[in-house]
Formats: sequence, structure tokens, C-alpha cells
Amino acid sequence: MLELSSLARGWVAIGLLTLGSAGLAAQEPSGRWTGTISYDSLRIDFPLEWAVESGRQLVRLYNGDLPVTSTAVHRQGDSVVVEFAHLATRFEGVLEGGAFRGRYGNERRGYHPVEAAPTLEAARFAAGAPRIDGEWYLPVETAKGERAWRFVVRQDGSQLSATILRVDGDAGALTGGWTGSRFVLSHFAGTRPARLEIDPQSDGTLRLTLHAPRGAPRSFEAIRPELARARGLPEPADVATHTRVRDPKEPFTFAFPDLDGRLVTERDARFVGKVIVVNVTGSWCPNCHDEAPFLADLYRRYRDRGLEVVALDFEEAEELEDLSRLRAFVARYGIEYPYLVAGEPGEVAAKLPQAVNLNTWPATFFINREGRVHAVRSGFAAKASGSYHDALVREYIAIVEGLLDQ
Repeated sequence: MLELSSLARGWVAIGLLTLGSAGLAAQEPSGRWTGTISYDSLRIDFPLEWAVESGRQLVRLYNGDLPVTSTAVHRQGDSVVVEFAHLATRFEGVLEGGAFRGRYGNERRGYHPVEAAPTLEAARFAAGAPRIDGEWYLPVETAKGERAWRFVVRQDGSQLSATILRVDGDAGALTGGWTGSRFVLSHFAGTRPARLEIDPQSDGTLRLTLHAPRGAPRSFEAIRPELARARGLPEPADVATHTRVRDPKEPFTFAFPDLDGRLVTERDARFVGKVIVVNVTGSWCPNCHDEAPFLADLYRRYRDRGLEVVALDFEEAEELEDLSRLRAFVARYGIEYPYLVAGEPGEVAAKLPQAVNLNTWPATFFINREGRVHAVRSGFAAKASGSYHDALVREYIAIVEGLLDQ
């Protein structure tokens, strides 16, 4: 049996790949597993699940309690390939001794070793965890002009679910618990691999150490908002004002080809006199994956009242060659509104010159029936951010309904 870390064994995992022992080789894979992916010396535990639905095999990774589901599974004997076409990645490996050993990634960015085995026991973390739930500020300087991030924590006894909320959106749900001396959390749902160590300090602050595949670990001081304000520290960026337009009186324009090569502009009949949500996005962007299901549902809910949604998609150069990841992205989230291929991410300012400080992924523009920008929102706070996600959903709906009622 594959030896996993104590934290991996302790997770209520949601698992992968198959029962590979000789006596069970013929059985369909199923059940909850715990995986570990390695980036050089950095090992990240994560939950995953193998299931069969409507006669179709699939694998789920998890962002908190939100599934990230495979697009295809291929199995030949003990060999397994699990594709996530909307991420342009895959697991591939073999089943040995009741465990999976293989790798995850793609040819362009490389692969990383993965191990997985059945989850044997319920979550067990040390007793006596200090209370750290709620909101914290992380003073930080970024190239996007941010001077603080939010750190949002939900705690159930010794277990934690937390995220870092930036102007682009959250960093995914980091989950784990108290080890007896510190909290250790991790995240991997096909993207955003990370391990976070949280050390409570005697002065009421937290010391955070964030480990990610690229670069050295980053350290942060987490401060309660009231203490940060008392110290005169800056607030996190306001997503309602971070990006704006040069002249709100000027109609918002776009002209880009759709996935079939047809030019689409704001002057097309489907948009004239409509309320339009213009989404600046890319299939490479994790926060854009977070936002896409919400926008797809928003469109279905309000299109009969006069709402249109259009995505202005900026893809990495290699992806522009065949758009396979983008097509899989559109299919995965059931998107029925136009997806326009606008260029590469570095071209966004030149391609959308009406926008000022357009440097988040995603960014969302709300256009009134006269074709002018009513509001802009930077990033997308997903469910891992808790009340910030709930407030964002209410706000987006209120903006759309207000414009539709005008």
C-alpha cells in the first residue's frame, strides 16, 4: 500500500483512480481517495473521487466542496488516462498494489508525479486548535496596485477552509487543520497548487507561509481588519473602482471573431437596445473558470428579459493555434452566449482602449441599453470566499435587474 502523509490520510477525501490489486482488477473503480502531487520537494495533498454516472466513468477533483470533473477517462488494463480538456491537462499512470502512481500536467508545461490511494479513515486533527476564523488583512504590494489582500477563514473545531482574496478573485479553497502546533492547509483542483502553514502569534496576528510550485515560499502577516485600520494600514482594493472607463458617456465597442471565425460587434442586431454583460476572460485563468458557470446561469435566467452576455477571450499564444481548450471550456460550462477570440492576454489594453487599469482576470462590464458602461467589476470572488461571493452574486443580479428595468 502506498504510504501517504498523516495529513493526507486524515482528510475526508474525495478520490481517484481504481482498485488495482489483483483480486479487484476487474471491478469498476469507485470511491474516495487521497492524492499527493509533487513539485520538486513540495508535496501537496488533495482529495479526489472516482465515480460512474449514467454509465460513464469520471474523476472529480475538488475546490472545497465544488467538483472539477474530468472530460474523459481512458483505461486499458492497469493503465489509466484521465483528461481535463477544459484545463488542457491530464492524469496518466498505472495501478499498482491498490494505489495509483503516475503524473499530472501536459506536454507544454510539463508533468508532475502523483500518488493516490483509498482514504482509509475520517479526518483527524489535533485537539485544542485556537480560534482564527473570520477575516484578516494581509499587507502586500503587487504590480496591480494592491496594498492588501483579504484572508478569509472558516473553522469547524480543528478543521479549516480558507482562501486568499485578491483583486482578481480568490486563490481557491485551502483545506486542512490543526497539527498540534500550527494549521496546515493545501489546495489542488487541477490548478492553483499550494500549501499554506498558519502559525498563530502571541500578539493576536498570524504568520502565514505560502508554498507554491514556482519561487521561494512567501511569508505574510495576517492582521484583523480593526487592528490594520488602527495602524493606518491600507485597505484591500475595491473591485468596483479598480478598473473603469475613460469616458462613461462614450459607447463601449468591440469587434472580434467568434469561435467559427464570424466577426461579432456591439452593433449586431442581437445587442442593439439590450443590456449587455461584457466579460473579459481566458480559459487559462482559474478565476475565469470560477465565474463562467455563474454567467452561464445569469444569461439563461435573464435573456428573455433583454440580457445579452458576450465574452472577450484572451488566450495564450499556443492555445490560439487550435482553440481546443477554449472549446472544451465553453462545452464544460454549458455556455450559450458568444465567445469572441480577442487575442493574447498581453494585448488586452490595446484591444480594449476604453478601459483604464484593466489588469485583472476576469473583469466584467455592465452595459446599459444605450450601449454605455454603467459599472465595472474586477475579478470574481468564488464560493471559497464565503460572504464575499454571496454579496457579489447579489450585487451582479441587482445591477442586471436594475438595468433591465430602465
